[in-house]
Amino acid sequence: MRAFIRTLAAAAGAAALAGCSFQGTLDKMVSPDRQKEIIDVGQRFCTDPVSNSRLLHPEIATSAQDMAPLLPNECPEGQATWQLASYQWNTNINNGLKQRQEDAVVVGTGNAKWTTVSLRFYAENDAPLQIVQWNVLGSTTKPEALTFIEQYEKGMKTAGIAGAILLLLVGGLVVWLVRRSRAKKAGAPPA
Repeated sequence: MRAFIRTLAAAAGAAALAGCSFQGTLDKMVSPDRQKEIIDVGQRFCTDPVSNSRLLHPEIATSAQDMAPLLPNECPEGQATWQLASYQWNTNINNGLKQRQEDAVVVGTGNAKWTTVSLRFYAENDAPLQIVQWNVLGSTTKPEALTFIEQYEKGMKTAGIAGAILLLLVGGLVVWLVRRSRAKKAGAPPA
């Protein structure tokens, strides 16, 4: 019985730690293919902003062309690592009009410089999603989105460890109560 409880506690602890990563949560919210698309769009604002023009809403389509010469100053030089750091979606139906919105933050990291690309996608009814707002901001300090991910990961590890310890304590209490009950039934003094 002791081995069973130990195995159960270890399995529960491992499951708690494995299932709570930021990336795991993100994967449940948005498909890996959509994540890759969003990251590619964000990265292209630094490498080739004009290539995003087909995704830009017509009212802001010229903004990428106008800002293209300034964007390299905001972006990391050389090879950068890009990741989706934040994602939210919303769907609303109002008077028969279906509205879909996605807000995403893509962060590029390279040579002591970070670039945060904020994107808002919007569509009505069955129209394809288009970018209706965008922003590219370079920084020499770590963006809040990455700091949040680090804090989230630490918090989930702590919660997983605390959950495993709590499960062990409850399991130990159950074993102790079962032994005590058996000892009472057998007429021996409880241990």
